[in-house]
Amino acid sequence: MKNHPEQQQQQQQRMEGEAAAKRSRLDHQRGLSDGSSFHMEDLPEEIQPLVLSLLSLKEVARTSLVSRNWRKLWTRYPNLCFDGSKDGPTDMDSVKIERAKFVETVNSIIQHHSGIGLNKFSVRFSLGMDSSDILNRWICFATASKAKIIAMNLSPKGNYLEPSKQVHYFPLEALGAQDGPFIQCLFLTNVSIKPHSDICGFTKLKSLHLHCIQIIGDLSGLLLNCSSLEDLEVIACSGVTDLNIPHQLNKLRHLLISNMRIQMVEFHVPNLSHFGYKGSVIPVVLHGCSKLQKATLTYHRTWSEEGNNKVLGHVFHGIPSVSAVKVLHVHANTYTDQPLWSSQAHSSITRPASMFLNLRHLTYEIIIFTKLANRHSGILQLAQYLSFVPQLETLEMHMLYHVSVGRCWRGDGISCHMRRHDHLKTVYMSGFRCYRAQVELLCGILEMGTVLEDVTIEPVVTIPWGLESMNFVSIPRDEICEWAHRTSQRFGKAITVAKRPPPR
Repeated sequence: MKNHPEQQQQQQQRMEGEAAAKRSRLDHQRGLSDGSSFHMEDLPEEIQPLVLSLLSLKEVARTSLVSRNWRKLWTRYPNLCFDGSKDGPTDMDSVKIERAKFVETVNSIIQHHSGIGLNKFSVRFSLGMDSSDILNRWICFATASKAKIIAMNLSPKGNYLEPSKQVHYFPLEALGAQDGPFIQCLFLTNVSIKPHSDICGFTKLKSLHLHCIQIIGDLSGLLLNCSSLEDLEVIACSGVTDLNIPHQLNKLRHLLISNMRIQMVEFHVPNLSHFGYKGSVIPVVLHGCSKLQKATLTYHRTWSEEGNNKVLGHVFHGIPSVSAVKVLHVHANTYTDQPLWSSQAHSSITRPASMFLNLRHLTYEIIIFTKLANRHSGILQLAQYLSFVPQLETLEMHMLYHVSVGRCWRGDGISCHMRRHDHLKTVYMSGFRCYRAQVELLCGILEMGTVLEDVTIEPVVTIPWGLESMNFVSIPRDEICEWAHRTSQRFGKAITVAKRPPPR
């Protein structure tokens, strides 16, 4: 999993704080041995916040009771994180009381905090629309203190599908009002922003997360000033029709675009290592991403027959710029009642623009909507697309059939047409119920996989999709085990049927 700059920074601070604490203990022991004593205030001022950062804000506040000299130690606490998102009473009067207490607490703390050495300032709380002055006061404190990390989530209990109808305005200009740039990580949820190219103060920004944001202005212009940006997430934001960023983001490593109502995505990202996309099947162009390590692509359900016939292969035909990837994870929904079997599938697949020569690990999660499971043949498209990943070593498939009737296929185990695979060693299929298309696909893999070492089928889908009722109904485990035994003997390759997990 990728380490965000915020996590790396916090880890470094913990290490430095622990080292300082160790040195202080040694100094304290030496002091006791020679009759003197050690005091917290004897530490250099730049070390004290690192030691304090190992404690929670409540614990640091309690230190003010230890002695007079410690009363103001907490005022240099580096991470002010205010979370009022816990579940509580929902009646209007109780909500107002809780909101007033939360605001009073935050105001009191920032009033007495020195603002020196502030690393992080974050708020998770639903403020009323009449609280703009309060929010602006908090933002002014964070910017005046030059907090490196600012996180504002003003709808922690929201559904995160789109911004609320009424949202607070976050003044990006405030981040450039101080002497020199200071912000390194900016995480905003459920606010509105007005980005433009004249906003300064973002040259040190490494992480920018925009979740459920009303974007009124020029996002591309803002990104033009983010020369150090390494991590960008844009999720369920409004006000943007295209994410077309014409200038290069040379340091960007991680890019996530999710649930955006846009027509296209185009970035210039020569050093991108991880790309994530969730949404409709649209053109996605990533220029120069030859260093891409992992791509995660989730396609929304489409109701057009033509769209469903293309969705499984869109990654090969529609996004050739990810062809350098080593690990590919695809989630797609498909449905049809028009069967297309192996004799027809070969002629229906056109060759992609690029070969996926570096791809080693491929995962497909597929939800299949059909009336009769043995008539749905859409997954056979994958047999042909596997021809364009000659170095593939691991294939995972998770297939959840949303069916009216589903019984094991009792016809001949015909192998679908495939090219030879000389590197494929591991195959894992969950949701395998011996439906016709599943049988043909796996038989083709067994026939053409020359170095297969581990083939496992699992009748239960191992990735939760919220359709548990479809997962455990009518699993013909005995028939599946019998089929696996016969097929293992036929191809001379062992097939393991995973044991059913214990009931929850």
